[in-house]
Amino acid sequence: MIKHIPIEVFTSVWWIGLLSSIFTIIVILVALKGKSNQVKSYSSYLFALLFSLMYVITNVITIKNNTWNLLQNLPFQICYISLIIGIIVLVNKKQWMFEWMVFIATIGGLYAIITPVLTIGNSAWFYFEFYFLHAGIVFIPLYLHNIHNMRCRFDSWWKTLLRVQISIVLLLIFNFSTGANYMFLIEKPIVNHIFLIGEWPFYVIIMNLIVIGHVYLINKFIVSQ
Repeated sequence: MIKHIPIEVFTSVWWIGLLSSIFTIIVILVALKGKSNQVKSYSSYLFALLFSLMYVITNVITIKNNTWNLLQNLPFQICYISLIIGIIVLVNKKQWMFEWMVFIATIGGLYAIITPVLTIGNSAWFYFEFYFLHAGIVFIPLYLHNIHNMRCRFDSWWKTLLRVQISIVLLLIFNFSTGANYMFLIEKPIVNHIFLIGEWPFYVIIMNLIVIGHVYLINKFIVSQ
């Protein structure tokens, strides 16, 4: 297993990752605003291709380094699940996938960028991949909302939460069966996070309740406006 490497908050590395993520998202959204439908369509396929290539290249590197393993490199972390959903929704514009990105990917991506942990390697590539991935899953719902005018349905928040609970149950079964720790459902990540309270299973329950609260607030104050 690769040792997880947290990036200390407020260090120069942390600021570079945070500010470059914000800057890139804003620049792309501004650049695409008001473009023709053809440009918007091409851009969706381009982004889907870039995210797919990033995922494939990262896995090729881990395989080449002999660090790929079943317990760590399957796309079962919440942000990798969101990345795959994001790649697909960029192409097919599926409504429930867009809603997953709004309610779940945004939360996961933002908290990952604020309290970053490198989980599959600590080279320059994995540092770049970390911010590319997490800024990407924050970018995708903003892009679909602002550029393609997609909107969430009024009951989408609780349906999305239901899908998350199903994912948690399935991954708990997988983790207990294999010894993995996907979605950090068995062992806490090594980050200083105000919402990581207590030990297993209490931190899992608390985090789940906090996610529910976040989703409700996003729906009430952003989506429903």
